[in-house]
Amino acid sequence: MRQIEYKKGFCLILLIALLGSCKKFLAIDPPQTQAQSQEIFNSDQTATSAAVGVYYQMASGNLTFLNGAISVYPGLSADELTNPTSNSDYDPFKIDNLLATTSSVNSKFWSNGYKYIYNANAVIEGINNSTGMSATTMSELKAEMLFVRALNNFYLVNLFGDIPLITVTDYRVNSLTPRTPADQVYDAIISDLLTAKTLFNGVLPNTRPNKFAAAALLARVYLYRKDWVNAEKQATEVISSNAYLLESNLNNVFLNTSGETIFQLGRANSNTSEGFVFVTATTTTRPAFTLTAPLYAAFTAADKRRSSWIKSNVVGGVTYNYPYKYKVKSSTSVTESNIVLRLAEQYLIRAEARAQQGNLTGGQADLNNIRFRAGLTASAFATQTDLLAAVAAERRLELFAEWGHRWLDLKRTNMADAVLGSFKGTNWQTTDALYPIPQAQILLNPALTQNPSY
Repeated sequence: MRQIEYKKGFCLILLIALLGSCKKFLAIDPPQTQAQSQEIFNSDQTATSAAVGVYYQMASGNLTFLNGAISVYPGLSADELTNPTSNSDYDPFKIDNLLATTSSVNSKFWSNGYKYIYNANAVIEGINNSTGMSATTMSELKAEMLFVRALNNFYLVNLFGDIPLITVTDYRVNSLTPRTPADQVYDAIISDLLTAKTLFNGVLPNTRPNKFAAAALLARVYLYRKDWVNAEKQATEVISSNAYLLESNLNNVFLNTSGETIFQLGRANSNTSEGFVFVTATTTTRPAFTLTAPLYAAFTAADKRRSSWIKSNVVGGVTYNYPYKYKVKSSTSVTESNIVLRLAEQYLIRAEARAQQGNLTGGQADLNNIRFRAGLTASAFATQTDLLAAVAAERRLELFAEWGHRWLDLKRTNMADAVLGSFKGTNWQTTDALYPIPQAQILLNPALTQNPSY
């Protein structure tokens, strides 16, 4: 059933893109195309299928923006992943030698991010103009698409800095939109998520976002903005809902049945891109990506995450340690989905937010929830500085090779220069913290400016 619904949704969202004012087409919103695309929003069923199609597109392909690429490439940019075999696609990220013409920056991140935002905007506009949908479904689907827009904007602004803030589908507007200051983009993200929270009607299956997914992403956004009070508030809302639980068995965390999952991107007939690229075909195969030596060394022998989430292959006398959170490379049985938001992150967000407010007892309690699950002993720190350092260290271990967390953490805590300057040596420059605006996009939109040093 899910496969049929995904395929139907993909066809509908593709129809919207083809009929609408997508930037690749010269025709701009002819009246007949507006009427044809609006027919999709004449019923709850077809409108819901269109929204589901947005998720299908986000989860499609291999190593696309929110389907694996956000875990792999920023992992290479940071100090957690490396590729043992030289590769023209991966090397520039590892050695911080990206150019404005680097195709992966455009194809993997910028273009896909804005495609998903366009599709979300198209659904929102269709809902706003609908006369045939129920009020309940209109509210629910609009909330979902606001969440999708916020999620994509969150990653785009963290990868590129100032970005165009696109809220409509009109090519005449979008093609000349300049970069919006990052602070204003964050304001828009927060606004979208707060609005979404008021529109969500209930708790949907975790293959679609709900009010707790919006709260979870808000908690992260507030953490990045150093709004500790609201970060704690939103994380507490998720934790106290009792809708989710920390899986006691680490091998179950990334299953599509995990009780820890707040929101996941599922695929109808295949497992995850992360599993496909991280997991080797045999135990004697050299992995495409491995943990860096410092990251692997940070896991103690007592840490269950080392035995459950890391696997080692010996090839030619060399030991290669690679991510094994997702354990299925390929299978006709779909047991794993791309986990976007999970409960463990919320405990770590609240631990940091509490520590920043001087609540060391509360922060340590949240931190210890994650440590206990990993088989480690309780931690106790007398100072705020020590506790914050412990939370940062725990985030590195708990969230490795997931959604670019390490790369973004180093930047938001102003630790990128200290850590990556030491790890990467002369390859690292402060300006490497932002990816280049793709030259192809600057040629299309003369209002765009380039990031420094590119």
